[in-house]
Amino acid sequence: MKYEADFINRFKSLIEEFQLNYKVISEEELALFGSNFAHVFLIHFDEVSLNYVCRDKDNSLVSYDVWSYFLHVFDDKDRENLPKYNSVQERVDISFLILARGLPRHWSSVLNGDDKWLEDYKQYELARVPRKVMGDLKDCLSLYI
Repeated sequence: MKYEADFINRFKSLIEEFQLNYKVISEEELALFGSNFAHVFLIHFDEVSLNYVCRDKDNSLVSYDVWSYFLHVFDDKDRENLPKYNSVQERVDISFLILARGLPRHWSSVLNGDDKWLEDYKQYELARVPRKVMGDLKDCLSLYI
């Protein structure tokens, strides 16, 4: 998996601090997960997006597109002293770096398994309806959350 080493490098301290695990889902998907949720990082060309996966009231896995919701509170400190990039892989790595800085600064409660923020998310103007998780992602994450 071409992004796995960069992913582990950037998220190692976060994984340890919040007692998370990680899983490579596919060439374009990696997940950080706790006991009741997963953050799924989707790589498309040179961009990284973020989904939050949890179980709904029917115990089905659902996915929320939280990229813009989570990042709207990131600030200059999350983006300071970023290295230059010359390739797609380096740009993806910088996205991992920004997320690894910003998630614990702004969303530590989520990383600790809190899901109360979902009520606020549902009021967010760019919020989308959660999607049922299917296919390989469902098969993989069902084992962990």
